[in-house]
Amino acid sequence: MQIMWFSANSSTDMCFTSQKALINGLASNGYDVQLINQDSLNTNMGINCQHFTIGFSNFPGMKSASLAKNMARWLNQQESTDGCIAIVDWRLIAKLHRVLTMKKIPWILLDRSPPADKGVLAKLQWPVWRKAWKLVAKSTSAKGTVVSAKHQQYVQNRINIVSNKICQLPAGVNLEVFEPRANSGKLKLIYHGRLDRHRGVLALPMLLRKSISAGLDISMKLIGDGDCFDELQKIALVMDQLTVYPRMPVVEVANHLRESTIGILPMPDIDMWAISSPLKRSEYCASGLLIFGIDHDGHRFDSSDYPWLKLVPQHDFHEEGIRWFSELSDSRISEFAKSSREFAEENLSWEITLNLLIQSIQSISER
Repeated sequence: MQIMWFSANSSTDMCFTSQKALINGLASNGYDVQLINQDSLNTNMGINCQHFTIGFSNFPGMKSASLAKNMARWLNQQESTDGCIAIVDWRLIAKLHRVLTMKKIPWILLDRSPPADKGVLAKLQWPVWRKAWKLVAKSTSAKGTVVSAKHQQYVQNRINIVSNKICQLPAGVNLEVFEPRANSGKLKLIYHGRLDRHRGVLALPMLLRKSISAGLDISMKLIGDGDCFDELQKIALVMDQLTVYPRMPVVEVANHLRESTIGILPMPDIDMWAISSPLKRSEYCASGLLIFGIDHDGHRFDSSDYPWLKLVPQHDFHEEGIRWFSELSDSRISEFAKSSREFAEENLSWEITLNLLIQSIQSISER
């Protein structure tokens, strides 16, 4: 069976990790996968599939629309599409839907998150997101994916769609790339991902500063890019214990995680984060890290309490963090790190998510 994977992301985007894992997983299970995205043809993506590059406009706010329009033109030119199934990013389906319908290609909507941007860009994205799910609801040959039960509830509260048209695909992790390494002594905090103001990252230097004032031997790494990157770098210039790195390849992120003790989840308790399944959370676990963050559904794995996962109310973030850090002896860190990795091995492998995706593909191909 041939899978046409239409992605709005570049392989350099940190969020592309999940797509790469699933595409390689499908290929290893005998699927003939074609990746259609913006990357140039000579890009070394480490993906076992055919790759087609599509151009787009760099005009602000028009990138996804122009990319999707060009993808639709490309698809319209493909002669042999019998037996194909398309997997399509929600930002692209509005332009691709007509051609997919004309060619009788069943499709699966990939929704890793509703619009996470703020301001004017978000206002442009929300109508696109709603239209994407309305197309899933109306189509007789489509399904949609979400990352969590809360995400599914969020969609169904806004779109009249039946549950059997939605599949949950939680964020997994590559257990071979992200591995633990024994750590003791100094507490080493880490956050990687977008360094955007609305993700709560500006609370992190103050957490570090207050921890140092409380007498803790502690340091922090921040990895990524975003609207707070320059501000965080300026703070790091006057704080020896804080280091801010630009976005880097996944294997380099994994190395930094191995050297760390505690992964941080600062995203506040608002809709866009409370329904998410952040990839970094799984990567923290696989790396044998303890996890500290804001208490909401997007940061929990389930309803259970885990000693290596400390989630606190947003207004107590600094105080509760310092209290927990102060209680962590070397022996407790070692014990919690082992439990964190074991949880990842039992629950967070990409194989679990891949099998759910394959079930969706099989169900839609049988219609």
